[in-house]
Amino acid sequence: MSLHRLPRHCRGLLGCITLGAAALLPLAAATAQSAFPGDRPVSIVVPYSPGGATDAVARLLSTKLTTSMKGTFIVENRPGASGTIAMSSVVRARPDGHTLFMNEITSTVVSELVPNLSFDPVKSLQPAVLVAETPFVLVINSNVPARTLAEFVEYARANPGKITYGSGGVGSGPHLAGELFKQLTGADILHVPYRGSGPALQDLLGGQIQMLITAAPTVAPFVSEGRLRALAVARGERIKALPNVPTSKEAGLAGFEISNWFGLAAPQDTPPPVLEAIAQGVNQALRDKDFLANLETAGAVPLGGSSGAARDRVASETQRWSAMLQANAGGQGAKK
Repeated sequence: MSLHRLPRHCRGLLGCITLGAAALLPLAAATAQSAFPGDRPVSIVVPYSPGGATDAVARLLSTKLTTSMKGTFIVENRPGASGTIAMSSVVRARPDGHTLFMNEITSTVVSELVPNLSFDPVKSLQPAVLVAETPFVLVINSNVPARTLAEFVEYARANPGKITYGSGGVGSGPHLAGELFKQLTGADILHVPYRGSGPALQDLLGGQIQMLITAAPTVAPFVSEGRLRALAVARGERIKALPNVPTSKEAGLAGFEISNWFGLAAPQDTPPPVLEAIAQGVNQALRDKDFLANLETAGAVPLGGSSGAARDRVASETQRWSAMLQANAGGQGAKK
């Protein structure tokens, strides 16, 4: 470009350098997006032990993204402290997309349940994309003398403080589901948090706890064997994994609807092009028939969408469950 064609505001060397740098920003953003993940591995940090739905979806996703995005995606399980151990490790990580959090419902409420956190889980984690959600089913140990949801509610009300329910930890989806159940029924039942839904399921099978509300495929085999009894699906329609189990409304408990959702979130200040690259990678995976079939086997319903849609879901979930916990004083349960 000749000097006489330069813009008027480009005066001197510094002005021209500034103008040139600004012109290159879109190119740099596009390059960052197309280059991700590059040669460095990407860690997907899961806040629970192996064996639960969150871990299952994360492992399916990491395998698929390793192939489709031509990088290396690995799963790291960091359970404990209501997911804050995993969250804090991601919050402190370099904001370049190579350390991601397997985001789910816990991050929206942990501030309500764990005092004096050094970070705000909602503000310190940037949602990149939603992956899937898993409808919940309420199951009880087969030794509990109840055949229907109505009978179980009556039994729980007649035995205040004697019924225990498990979860994958304080603030986990099964915990919030249990608190919603208590709020809707007025039943006095006790919460027993574990380091993942897998250990909670083992104690349910062993009779140490009486109730669990968790992803249907996790418990479907034990329902078929008669070791557990499924009383209701916590959604508006029945599910393939347990087609004979009524919905909560059919079982007489309208409003008892909750599903855990999963997404990928990155540390605050992760560049938008990187978030977009992650979203595109996940959306591409969700168009693959084999991957969708694997999700269905794991009891998950695909979601996908933009980073903006993920942010909106996190915001709405935060509002819903924070309000419930505030209204339901003492929602952390009794045993830790």
